[in-house]
Amino acid sequence: MENPSDSGIYLSPAKLNLGLKIVGRRDDGYHLLNTVFCLIDLFDTISIQALDTPTISLLDHTQSWSYTDDLGFKAAKLLQDVTGCKLGANIKIDKVIPTGAGLGGGSSNAATILTVLNRLWHLDLTCGQLIDISRKLGADVPFFIYGRNAYATGIGDQFSDLDLPQRYFVLVKPDLNIPTKEIFDVFKLNNPEFDSQKFNRQSLNNHNNSTQHNISEVRFSPQYLLNYFPNDLQDAALALYPQLGEIIKDINSAYKINVAMTGSGSTVFMSFDDLKNANKVALSLRRRYNTYLVKSINVSPAIQL
Repeated sequence: MENPSDSGIYLSPAKLNLGLKIVGRRDDGYHLLNTVFCLIDLFDTISIQALDTPTISLLDHTQSWSYTDDLGFKAAKLLQDVTGCKLGANIKIDKVIPTGAGLGGGSSNAATILTVLNRLWHLDLTCGQLIDISRKLGADVPFFIYGRNAYATGIGDQFSDLDLPQRYFVLVKPDLNIPTKEIFDVFKLNNPEFDSQKFNRQSLNNHNNSTQHNISEVRFSPQYLLNYFPNDLQDAALALYPQLGEIIKDINSAYKINVAMTGSGSTVFMSFDDLKNANKVALSLRRRYNTYLVKSINVSPAIQL
């Protein structure tokens, strides 16, 4: 395939969880959650060239794991297997989004590759069909296929559009790579009710009905999440990695600002309406921590092809 339209360079965005509430667990072990997904302008860059042969190559792979274990490679192979496509691809991922950070970099890469190859391989799959395929790769991948800021339920794969105002975020990425499985293992130990498939929101209502009669509409609503940025996984992360708690305490004491963890960590973030204030805090924190200043975006570049 020599046609320039059969290759390109694509931006793969990171995300923040602006609040994360765990509300149950499925039979297959996936946890049910309510969260607000917000895309940010922190991008990996992915080069993709479609091939006439079925070979899939991940070029210049520099991560610590084998290229066959990379979620981007798995996405391309899965799409090929599911559709029976006889075409292949050369893929190169230039990483900027830190790994083990709760920013969804690997999931975003997988979703971008699925979306792009759907076009380059002329498969004509719908967004819904791609989401169904992407569920086999991980809980965050469907969101990046969806590609718009959203309130998510289910395992994070059922979406309602959210029109979020422009926000600026200061991210602090500790020198920690936190495996998601570790966090959920500790979370389950500390919250044994989640070992029962019978757990649901009504059980929480019954726990303290006098003061929480509207818990399903308040503590799990998009507005609650956006106001307070609660994260049910944060205590588990702090138990495993006390240094993360020290960073949060340090930032809180210096700036008197809400600091929240995204996803299963390790990145923590602060939200600002004003770029000037965000930049001031970011410049100060860069003296001590790995710090990023980013802004929210409404739509993933991958779905604007």
